Amino acid sequence: MKIQEAITFLAGQFTAIDDFRGQGLNRHRSPEFKTNVAALVACVVLFGNNFFVIGGPAQKWVMQNAIDFVVSMQPGDLRATLLDVVSISRNAYWSLGCLFFYFVIPALVIRLVFREKLSEYGLSPKGFFKHLPIYLLLFLPVAAGTVLVSYSDSFQRTYPFYHNPRFIWDMLLWDFLYCVQFFGLEFFFRGFMVHSMKFKLGSSAVWVMVLPYLMIHFTKPAPEAFGAIIAGTVLGVLSLRTCSIWGGVFIHCMVAIMMDWLSLIHRGAFPSILE
Repeated sequence: MKIQEAITFLAGQFTAIDDFRGQGLNRHRSPEFKTNVAALVACVVLFGNNFFVIGGPAQKWVMQNAIDFVVSMQPGDLRATLLDVVSISRNAYWSLGCLFFYFVIPALVIRLVFREKLSEYGLSPKGFFKHLPIYLLLFLPVAAGTVLVSYSDSFQRTYPFYHNPRFIWDMLLWDFLYCVQFFGLEFFFRGFMVHSMKFKLGSSAVWVMVLPYLMIHFTKPAPEAFGAIIAGTVLGVLSLRTCSIWGGVFIHCMVAIMMDWLSLIHRGAFPSILE
């Protein structure tokens, strides 16, 4: 697919999305039921993830007690080793907590309440490979912007969230955990939310999804929060048209890994490969 064709494809998608409205009546659950349940589940997921995973007294209590419990159960030598990796374990708690709220809970709702396949909510890879040139086209300007801002002090103070990896193995482990979180994020917003609501709301399902997606970026710098509006809209449209969330997972993971590694390189803090 040529670049001009890719741009034309993107420009014409919003009107096409409204073709979904009024369909889906032959499914186990009505469009109205699924839209209402998805909105309720979204409230539960966002509340739980914010107060039990991202921050708040509950998050601190759960994480600290979980770490203390695991460490206390180990013999002396192993206990010292575990204490040495407490930093990455905190990041693992964040990543797996996001996976639980963003993926496990919505997936259970899809299978047990909606009685539908997860592949209908963006997990099919077919649409991703077919439209890979579009995702590459979207990735290139974001990658260029990432390289430019990576020279700033504020960027290097912020990234990576696992700020001072000592060895290459724990940096690679962090990258994996980071990508796991992005998979859950994309499934919840671009998979569960938009595909649950598309038969009732048509193109408005994208905007309903973008609102909470923007709000979870309110703690980030203003340019990143503004970019969430654009990215959320484009990825939401593409998920509906391709029935695949993997383009968003691909872009998020590639950009995030670039940001982390560029920050470490600029700070001269890249972990040793020999360890």
